[in-house]
Amino acid sequence: MSTQNKPLKRMPEGTPVLKKMAEADKLSKENKKAEAIAIYKEILDEIDKSFTFDLCELYRKIGDCYHSLKDKDGAIEAYENYIKYSASNESVFSMLGFLYYYYDNEKSIEYYHKALDVKPKASAVSNLCLTLLKSDKYSQKELKETIEYHIDKFRPVVLQNDKPYEYSKPQDPHKKLRIGYLSSDFHCHAMMQFVLPLLEYHNQDNFNISLYSCANRCDSTTERIKKTGIKFIDCYNMTNKQLAERIHDDEIDILVDLGGYTHCRGFALYYKPAPIIMQYLGFVNTMGMKEVDYIFADEFTIPKEMAKYYTEKPMYIKCGMQRFDFSNPNMVLPELNDLPYFKNGYITFGSFNCPSKINDYTINLWARLLDNVPNSKLLIYRTQLSDKIIEHIKNKFEQYGTNLNRIIFNNTPQQGAQFTAYKMADIALDPTPFNGLTITMELISMGVPVITLVGESMQSRGCARVNKALGLNDLVAENEYEYISKAKKLAGDINKLRYYRKNLRKIWNKSVLRTDYAGFAKCVEDGYIQAWKDYCKSL
Repeated sequence: MSTQNKPLKRMPEGTPVLKKMAEADKLSKENKKAEAIAIYKEILDEIDKSFTFDLCELYRKIGDCYHSLKDKDGAIEAYENYIKYSASNESVFSMLGFLYYYYDNEKSIEYYHKALDVKPKASAVSNLCLTLLKSDKYSQKELKETIEYHIDKFRPVVLQNDKPYEYSKPQDPHKKLRIGYLSSDFHCHAMMQFVLPLLEYHNQDNFNISLYSCANRCDSTTERIKKTGIKFIDCYNMTNKQLAERIHDDEIDILVDLGGYTHCRGFALYYKPAPIIMQYLGFVNTMGMKEVDYIFADEFTIPKEMAKYYTEKPMYIKCGMQRFDFSNPNMVLPELNDLPYFKNGYITFGSFNCPSKINDYTINLWARLLDNVPNSKLLIYRTQLSDKIIEHIKNKFEQYGTNLNRIIFNNTPQQGAQFTAYKMADIALDPTPFNGLTITMELISMGVPVITLVGESMQSRGCARVNKALGLNDLVAENEYEYISKAKKLAGDINKLRYYRKNLRKIWNKSVLRTDYAGFAKCVEDGYIQAWKDYCKSL
């Protein structure tokens, strides 16, 4: 019998250690987390280790305090001590999955699986699906099969004794369509930078549009959205069932989910609240949910031969699947700077994406690139870089023979957010298989070219889609050899780098990504009309 499966022994009531623990609990509730941790650790030294229940509680409470203090490393250590004694707490496994998500995809996936083995919960299913996209171990076919498996398994947990809505009544193919958008991000959020050009340029004379907001947050972006005159419905306090009922009662014809598994409200789609359901950009891969009929795409992002590896049917948008506008109306880009190369005397490659995207494959690729560009250095910037994450990445680079003097870690918050940090790099490196998208846009706006490797999955083609839209095909690699050779060639062409520094912002601002919002909205609307006609014909 393993230690984890033995019955947990509790201390008798009135034990002095329990009284001391109650004092620490009080400090924790008063938000004096550091003081609480100090007392909990004192108790760890004093407690009889046979009282495994109380030992587990101590480790859990220490982990919770560290998590509140945003100390991921301390939280991981405490929670992993907890599971040495007990494997019955879903929330501890989920927390470990969340904490490892930032730098070790495989451990994160392992812990989410353990959480689901104990108790299937929406947050664990969502986070598992998100983590799968960042792993370098899955083909698109395997992603589809794995996500479908977990989503099908979770369906009865959500629906219980309920049944999805059914639609069989003949419909008018030429009616004025009711379009609904479901999101937890109708505020200053990266997703809105892609959604605003659609919402603000929708033809409201031809469509009735409703926004179903599932976030308890309102800011200047929310107000900007509301100024469009589109119906805005606060659904924050609704259950998923109530949310589905509301959408169904509003007789929405086409519902577009903007979050996928970045929010747990995607599980409301199990109820099939609209005859046609689509998903756009929030999740950047298949949701694996049979209730979702379409996924927004273009023929580069989901090539037609790859469409069979998506549960949804691609809705190909002829003018490209995205536009971009800063969600912050007061956004003023910093002035462009000259290349850091002239100050440093060496090329600085830069990584600015979340460390959750920096997997083994990406590190190996970057290590080989550094080998091919002597004297270059790699800056890895992100405020989320904890000591444990940095140590993990260092160990990986060392395994691939990279001298750690060539890696620069920076987690210092910058005045002007990441835009100031972007000035530190001559060339940015895109991770794979989960590309940057918003980060790519921001880097280009600061004159920093982004080298990317095209993969087969949707999430591995976003940066290339942006580069191609700007005519920057020299930054797009079809294989590892091209990735390294193109980065090496660019690193050796200072005049080209200087040209990019001075001109990328202009190229970006004049491109289709930052113009023709009305044309984009019209293309999306044409897609809605065609999908509705196809649906009516099927009836």
